[in-house]
Amino acid sequence: MMKWLVFFTVTILVACVVAEGEVWEEDDHEVLIRSERGAKNQECRYAKGGWSECDSKTNQRSRTLTLKKGNQTSCEPTKTMQKKCKKACRYEKGNWAECNAQGQITRSDKLKQGSDPSCEQKREITKKCKSKPVKGQPAKGKKAARRNNRN
Repeated sequence: MMKWLVFFTVTILVACVVAEGEVWEEDDHEVLIRSERGAKNQECRYAKGGWSECDSKTNQRSRTLTLKKGNQTSCEPTKTMQKKCKKACRYEKGNWAECNAQGQITRSDKLKQGSDPSCEQKREITKKCKSKPVKGQPAKGKKAARRNNRN
């Protein structure tokens, strides 16, 4: 019972967003907006509309909230929520190059057809090489040290 109470409390706290003197609580179906200070019992309950398509200029999408329950004079009839869009950038992975003198390997990927046109046409991925001991040189790391101590 106590675990559920803690879980429920944390969920409510995570769902609350404070913006411009308002407390927003959001679930799957609606948004409840309360005045943080001032008037008592000033609650405005809004129904969520669907998300718009991504605006390529602002990289944002929006949704309209329509007043469902609340005081018609103190609650706005509609509100707009906005969030950043996730780009659909899909790449065809290239082959990894050999390890360079700096101990790094790189790969060049090309943008797949049908991806968001605002994505980079090519991307380069760089990461550290996995070190393999060279014959004649002592290996590095804890496992190698144990192995060397056994010999």
